[in-house]
Amino acid sequence: MAFPFITSKTVIKFFLSFAILISFLLSLSHGDEVANTTNEVPKGWAMPTEQNPLKIVVPGRTSFQKFVKVDYSGKKLDNSKFDGWCIDVFKEVLKILPYSLPFEFNALNVSYEELVHGVYNKTYDAVVGDVTILADRTKYVEFTQPFAESGLSMVVPAKPEGSAWMFLKPFTWKMWLATGVVLIYTMLIVWFLEHQCNPEFNGPLKNQIGTTIWFTFSTLFFAHREKVYSNLTRVVVVVWLFVVLILTSSYTANLSSMLTVLRLQPVRDIEWLRSSNAKIGCDGDSFVMTYLQEVLKFNLKNIIKVKTESDYEEHFRNKSIAAAFFELPYEKVFIDKYRKGFTTSTQTYRFGGFGFVFQKGSPITKDFSEAILRLSEDGTLTNLEDKWLTPSRGCSTDQTSSDTDPLSIQSFWGLYLISAAISTICFLLSLIRLLKNYQHPQEANEDNATPSPIRVWNKAVGLAKYFYNGEIITPGRASSSSRTPDLHSWTSLRWEDVRTIDIPHDINQASPPSEIEVS
Repeated sequence: MAFPFITSKTVIKFFLSFAILISFLLSLSHGDEVANTTNEVPKGWAMPTEQNPLKIVVPGRTSFQKFVKVDYSGKKLDNSKFDGWCIDVFKEVLKILPYSLPFEFNALNVSYEELVHGVYNKTYDAVVGDVTILADRTKYVEFTQPFAESGLSMVVPAKPEGSAWMFLKPFTWKMWLATGVVLIYTMLIVWFLEHQCNPEFNGPLKNQIGTTIWFTFSTLFFAHREKVYSNLTRVVVVVWLFVVLILTSSYTANLSSMLTVLRLQPVRDIEWLRSSNAKIGCDGDSFVMTYLQEVLKFNLKNIIKVKTESDYEEHFRNKSIAAAFFELPYEKVFIDKYRKGFTTSTQTYRFGGFGFVFQKGSPITKDFSEAILRLSEDGTLTNLEDKWLTPSRGCSTDQTSSDTDPLSIQSFWGLYLISAAISTICFLLSLIRLLKNYQHPQEANEDNATPSPIRVWNKAVGLAKYFYNGEIITPGRASSSSRTPDLHSWTSLRWEDVRTIDIPHDINQASPPSEIEVS
């Protein structure tokens, strides 16, 4: 029997509607399944119950009780007797887990290796405490994501550095030497430029030396009062004052840093500890002792086991140890408590951090790791660390990560080069002017003469005496004659007896020096 009202289009529409309905129902059932799986407990393992809770072992004795603290008072040791930073982190993780996790704490006074081995042989289900994640331990157990970073840090007594020669330490010896050379060179240039035109730089030789030294050293404190007449001298002095400004500012800053910043005294670094066979302290129950022996190559005889936090301070006070090695979280606690007496070195050796320990293949490990990441992202872990480890926020563990180095010549050689170059240029310009003003009386007769070492020496001596004994030209005063000085009369005098005030009156009038141009 035929149904004329049923067409091919009607059949297609029917099947399409049916397919859409089936897809919608499947999506609803899949959504319900996904929603239900978020609240399901992990499969494949017998989950803890109230009758059979998770057996958690906790370090019963720790060097720093802020990490794990067990109250042994009373007859019964229940979960309420356990406290500390690691315990609080564990409780915060439980709040985030999507299922209930009954647990039972057990305290054991054994090493951390034995605690990890107790989980490996399935005596316990987990370890909660300040257990460091190490590669060797991951072969036997599983660790969660670290809830704290870890690394080896060295703590030493802190003392302000000081000595009778502390004022020399801001500069290296090469820096002091270069400064002295530039100072003396500038002093000689100033004397040369001012000798003939400045009365204060003339007179007896000892007065000239005294005035020149006083003028140059007083510029170090910007306390010079002597006038300068030469423009070339003014250029030299201005450049030198700029050099002095930079040097004094750098010296003051570096000296202040050396006097105020705490130092690692007398301990310098780990290499110094090894070479000097100094005694060091560490926690004997942690892996740090093995690390110091096998990796840092310390002699076992020089390693002292320290049991409690207060014992470290006592060992330092008795000078039985020169340094102590902590993992970074312990170092924060120690420095926070004894911030005025100790300081730390730069952290060099890093480890995997602190994590909770579970048996191999435990599905709870993944849930704990996710919860720890959430606590890290929302700032809960930071707040717990501030609460337990560093309650005194006025203390910094990076007080003296390194010493302040003396300033070297490499930082100032350009400045010295500029000063020396300017002084040399001014000296050459003044020397050229002096040569132009100096006219030898026999120069015209000796133009065609063959030069000889004696003639060259006589000319040099004549020029030197002309410079030293020439008439002093001061502002407002000019020479009355343009004749050149009598060289033979000057060479007949002894050099050490030549003084401006001792030159005979007839010599000055017979052969006055030519006028010296004042630059």
